[in-house]
Amino acid sequence: MAALDPHMAEILRLIARLDLPPYEAMSPAEARAAAEERNRFWNEGSPEVAVVRDVDIPGPDGRMRVRLYEPDGVPATAPGILYLHGGGWVICSLDTHDGVCRRLANASGLRVASLDYRLAPEHPFPAPLDDCLAAVRWLRAHGRTLGLDPDRLALAGDSAGANLALATLLALRERGEARPATAALIYGAFSSDLASPSHRIYGGGEYILSAATMRWFWGQYVPDPAQRDQPLVSPLLADLRGLPPLYVAAAELDPLRDDSERLAGRLALAGVDFDYRLWRGVCHACIMMSRMLPAANAQIAAVAEHLRRRLTG
Repeated sequence: MAALDPHMAEILRLIARLDLPPYEAMSPAEARAAAEERNRFWNEGSPEVAVVRDVDIPGPDGRMRVRLYEPDGVPATAPGILYLHGGGWVICSLDTHDGVCRRLANASGLRVASLDYRLAPEHPFPAPLDDCLAAVRWLRAHGRTLGLDPDRLALAGDSAGANLALATLLALRERGEARPATAALIYGAFSSDLASPSHRIYGGGEYILSAATMRWFWGQYVPDPAQRDQPLVSPLLADLRGLPPLYVAAAELDPLRDDSERLAGRLALAGVDFDYRLWRGVCHACIMMSRMLPAANAQIAAVAEHLRRRLTG
């Protein structure tokens, strides 16, 4: 068994003492409220950013909210990052990932636009993906109004957000549309396969995310199991040729670890330029835990360095 980062071990002991009910034991509304409450702790003491403001942009089903993070010293128009939060397509929000986006903006020196996409089960596949596509298209056409150079745009996302980021790239490629210049895919859910070795080893619930919770998430996002093999649902099954350079990160003690490792292998076969990192000793959701996990700041800095280099190099 892999060795736990000592700070990660303390976090797991804290979570175990709290004896929190799993999300799959709740309704989606209850799970969202629980996720907001649980993540409020991790966002306390998050760093200041020069400007943080919410704006509305048009979406497929009305207005969508985007939270823009603008660090000190960024030019009037500069490269930027569209961030897609995780949460199994069901939970989490701009608020749960506020600390992550603040740290990413400061570490990269770039503007970060975090998207409040629609959530399942009220809005199952393809609604969240449609929102992500609409956001990219709007930023390509109007990003300069927010200080974002539409020709130097990156995607980034964690967990379900990494799934949506990769699916967005694939959908834009298939439709012959301009794509972001790069993307960072952080411990993504790229397949509905819950029988992988990493699910068997780390999916029992001891390491924050469980296979049971992932099964519940998939059931909310794509209720019909027959539809889960679609490439835009499970990007691991897609033709990956022609994608832009990617940063792929996996947490070592994560049921989703094999998704990222398999993706890295398929990217290599497809001839895609990518950088794969295995973050040792940590679990799923680790980048949200900077308050107690020093490694999280290093992880965010590594993502920021990749995106900055690809966008400005």
